[in-house]
Amino acid sequence: MTLQQKLLAKKSKKGFTLVELVVVIAILAILAAIAIPMVVNIIQSATNSSGASNASTLSQQCKNVYAGVKSGTINNDESTNSDGTNIGWAAAKTSTASDKQTAANAVTVADVMTYSGLNFDISDDYYYCTTAATGVAVGDIAYSDTGSAPTTPANAAYAQLATTTTLGTIYP
Repeated sequence: MTLQQKLLAKKSKKGFTLVELVVVIAILAILAAIAIPMVVNIIQSATNSSGASNASTLSQQCKNVYAGVKSGTINNDESTNSDGTNIGWAAAKTSTASDKQTAANAVTVADVMTYSGLNFDISDDYYYCTTAATGVAVGDIAYSDTGSAPTTPANAAYAQLATTTTLGTIYP
């Protein structure tokens, strides 16, 4: 075999050495160690943002439904849920103010969600404000991903929100 043939034979060998593979794996491990915490933070931030947005929407819808039932604009005679089904939790349009107030107090968060077409789980992370403070009003709904009620603002107190919570509890 000539020298030229020997050189060509060496050049035609394919594959990676063990050192090259270890270096590539080490680089990938370093990149993963940097990227994984960033992705986790992005996911947590998106969850918090979505929860806060849902809380704000639900809070506004509860206020609107409470005021609508109390005034009679939301009533058993003409109003329907977002899916077109009739509601049975409001007073009749011609009811007395006292009957409308009683009906508004008895509306549940589940009724509001069905009426408004809201479809998200409020089982653990949603709270309503029971005492007013700077920046938050009685009845405002807040999201907390910590497993406990929000702690700010300092003068506000929060209670756990559930689908069975009535608007009369939220807006005393």
